Amino acid sequence: MSSDIGKMIREARQARGISLRALASQVGIHFSHLSKIENGKDQIGRDSLTKIAEELGVDPDLMLGEAGHQTVPFRVLGNIAAGEPIEAIEEIETFDLTKVFDPQDHFLLRVRGTSMILDGINDGDLAIIRYTKAANTGDTVVALVDGGEATLKRFKKVKNTITLIPANDQLTAMEFPASRVEIRGVFVGLVRTAVK
Repeated sequence: MSSDIGKMIREARQARGISLRALASQVGIHFSHLSKIENGKDQIGRDSLTKIAEELGVDPDLMLGEAGHQTVPFRVLGNIAAGEPIEAIEEIETFDLTKVFDPQDHFLLRVRGTSMILDGINDGDLAIIRYTKAANTGDTVVALVDGGEATLKRFKKVKNTITLIPANDQLTAMEFPASRVEIRGVFVGLVRTAVK
């Protein structure tokens, strides 16, 4: 078992704005056991780890991989035209998401809702987030307002005011004093999981 699995659970839980007691209750384990897991003082079984990953919107395979289970990289079989037709040539290479986005520095969140659709981020997609508590204007961030639920929005800061901007013409930007907003990560990539 990787000694970092507890850290990954804790950081993903905090990024979602979920308390330790709430997560433990949701997955059916005692909160003191979850606390020990997060602090690297106790082990976690595969079933419990899968439940936690699903509850946090993290790819279970990523967490299972962190827990010492073998993961298999995807194979990229070649190129496909999205404009002018090209000759389809099979050139097999492997693609391992963890080689591009280090699991120690990144986590996945399942997108729920359509507030970022104009940026190509759809309901059901997996957002790849880099752990950070700082952001620059123009970044797409995971933000918590008043310690509540996490939201994915474009970030803009002017003096002591932060504006969280949706990428959806039907929604309006939300403006807050900077002291009310906590950044938990910056969006760096996307795994499209549903084709509509």
